[in-house]
Amino acid sequence: MINSIQKNKIGLSVLALISLATFLLVLSLAQQNQLTTRPDDVPLRKEPNRTSKKIVSLKSDTKLTVLKRQNGWWYVRDSKDDTKGWVASWVANNTFLKKPTALSEATIVLDPGHGGSDTGALSYNNKYYEKTYTLKTALATRKELEKTGARVFMTRTTDVVVPLLYIPRQAEKYQADAQISFHFDASGTHNSASGISQYYYNSNSLTLVKSLSSSLNNLPLENRGYDSTPYLVIKDVSRPAVLLELGFIDSDKDLSYIKSSTYQEKVAKDIRSGLMNYIQSN
Repeated sequence: MINSIQKNKIGLSVLALISLATFLLVLSLAQQNQLTTRPDDVPLRKEPNRTSKKIVSLKSDTKLTVLKRQNGWWYVRDSKDDTKGWVASWVANNTFLKKPTALSEATIVLDPGHGGSDTGALSYNNKYYEKTYTLKTALATRKELEKTGARVFMTRTTDVVVPLLYIPRQAEKYQADAQISFHFDASGTHNSASGISQYYYNSNSLTLVKSLSSSLNNLPLENRGYDSTPYLVIKDVSRPAVLLELGFIDSDKDLSYIKSSTYQEKVAKDIRSGLMNYIQSN
């Protein structure tokens, strides 16, 4: 009799644990499908892209139910009035943004050229590598763009080799609004050239390169302008893509800027400005 009671108690305990685990699992799954907007005026759109028609601007603390997900965009239902539409999840979930900017719903891919065993161009004394400063400048740019709420991806964040054919894949996968590759030039002769240049290839990148070229006129180095060149990273991609040459690393004058965090931050701010103008006009 005692053994029977003990067995029943054990059985009830196991059943209670299973019931509790099931309840917690259901609760967890339900919470995963709930979203509360953080910034004010989050756009609710008809389709999952920033150029789609805006249905309404959602106020901060709007309760939403997530119905499906697509490439970072979430199809949601407003729990209050049953309105349905798409929000950029990285905007709706942003914890520091008070209101979305023109860039907030944009997706930007930053590509710091070279890396790892591929040093890129070298300074005249071979002490400074292009790969080092493309990464520093791209990281500064990511920091600046993230202040606007934009979704930013990087092809590398450490000193590693990235195969050239891989670089356009992120832009294609996430349907990026812009892909920007960072490079530094070399003339092959010490102090024989100076300045910055911008390159594009596909016609859908012309407006982007013009906007960035205009904003980069603020840099202390001469802007040599933009041109169309079939570089692989900007040629084999359907998304708008540009390649920036931000100074000659074998020029003592340019190198003094290239190594400077002040110059890197200035580049970042100018790129943000150029992208802001580009997004607002497109």
